[in-house]
Amino acid sequence: MFGTAMLRAAAVRRGLARASIHRHGAQRLITTQHKPAQRRQLATLMPAEAQDNTKLNDTDPWTKPDPFGHTASTRTTHTCSKSAAEDIVQSDDGALEHSIRDFLGSTRQRPRAGLKADELVVKCPVCSPGKPRRLAYSAHLSTQTGAFVCTNCFEQGSWDKYQELAMRRNFQNTIPRTRATDPPPFEFAETTLVQLRTNLVAHEEIYAALTGHEKGQLRLRPEILAQYGVGLGFLDTGVPEISDVQALVEGSDHAVPCLVFPRTAFRTNSFIEGTSSLADIANSTAQQNKGVISSMLSEMQADSNSVSDSAQAEFRTVQLKVVGWNTAELEMYVPVDEAQPGLFGFHIAGPDSSDVILTSHELDAVAAYQETGVAAVSLPRGPYQLPLDAMRALERFERVYVWLDDDHQGEEAAKLIARKLGVDRCQIVRTRGNIPHGPRSASIALARGYNLSDILEQAQPVQHDKVLDFSALREAVKFEVTNPDLIRGVESKELPGWNAIYKGLRPGELTILSGPTGCGKTTVISQMSLDFCKSGVSTL
Repeated sequence: MFGTAMLRAAAVRRGLARASIHRHGAQRLITTQHKPAQRRQLATLMPAEAQDNTKLNDTDPWTKPDPFGHTASTRTTHTCSKSAAEDIVQSDDGALEHSIRDFLGSTRQRPRAGLKADELVVKCPVCSPGKPRRLAYSAHLSTQTGAFVCTNCFEQGSWDKYQELAMRRNFQNTIPRTRATDPPPFEFAETTLVQLRTNLVAHEEIYAALTGHEKGQLRLRPEILAQYGVGLGFLDTGVPEISDVQALVEGSDHAVPCLVFPRTAFRTNSFIEGTSSLADIANSTAQQNKGVISSMLSEMQADSNSVSDSAQAEFRTVQLKVVGWNTAELEMYVPVDEAQPGLFGFHIAGPDSSDVILTSHELDAVAAYQETGVAAVSLPRGPYQLPLDAMRALERFERVYVWLDDDHQGEEAAKLIARKLGVDRCQIVRTRGNIPHGPRSASIALARGYNLSDILEQAQPVQHDKVLDFSALREAVKFEVTNPDLIRGVESKELPGWNAIYKGLRPGELTILSGPTGCGKTTVISQMSLDFCKSGVSTL
């Protein structure tokens, strides 16, 4: 017992020595040789009056350890003001926000805005090593909880786990030794997007096919097409990928017309924009050090001052999907890789929207939104795939209408997607309804003059595979009653009266004979067994 107590006391002394808790009169200073959670635990050891009067002096600043393990002569020292220090000690939210900002800055990352308001897209600490920058940003980090999940390798965990994984050698080798951060994500010029939309209006044949009201035309309103940003480009079928966006706008002699569908995402969020303002933090930090954080914040502030007025919108175009007009097999993306996840029509749903329609194709989303007024987005990777990015973007909606192609594949895919998103908030929309040869999709239904609002009102929740309602059995029962000769079972050769009443015994049915003692139940069953044996039916 005495030896155990001595070991525990020694451990406590070593922990307090590492924490370097010093008294300066009524003040106490905590030197940050621990993680934020450990600092808060150490702060609980301080008297209440000492916590209230905690101050940082100029001679012993709050110093953060270098994440790369540099020596004291080469590493950069980061300092915090008194208010930031008190927030870290006294507020869990402030500690987490400060920790995320400081760590992303020290690893030279430029986080992107995710498809959720409180989400950042950062480098994955597991699968990003060895990848180019445009592919390394695949982890979604919550600024509220610190939890992360990678949409590429599916690694997930807490903020502490992210830091631990990122401190390994493989991830550290990908961090540039210069003070510059990663370049900003790919940005489309607003003039390029306007030219693509202008090309669509100028092409009389395709524009009439989309907006006309004649037979075979889609009847889409021009203002709705413009709201979604649908454009027209010209693509040379001989090129493997689109490397020049301007070539898509202007085309060449061998180019074919293609519809262009922009995918949008949040331009930024309060975490990236702010910290009261990036300029304030850059100025206050620059007075004390010339390190990585100051350089990163100054660059981000310069970027925000140089963008045009049109780029100040809440959303930005992150990728273009190019689909051939007469060649369905022709499909390309600009940029090729999704540096920042986005959805077609993501900007249509406002912050107060509770319902959303999920379609297979882009023109189906335009048609559904035009006729129903419910924001509509389309699946990003093929008509029957729902990636993790899209699932996270749809989490904020209370009701999701899954409106895919009304065929066998579309029906099975709709059920699978509804189970992924939650069957309690998903409803399946069937365009055909009870019409066998009806329209398969929303855009075709609009072209044929169907009322899409009525079709949406007929949406049904996902039914359990083992649960049937009366509507599913009604037609089967009606058929049996009205067609008794078509459902005859195995008949008895010796009991014609039995056959006239019961039409034989059918597979899958259980027939029970009941009656008083001595009425002949056993005799009848024995006779039927002999008849079935003579007919070659297996009988016990």
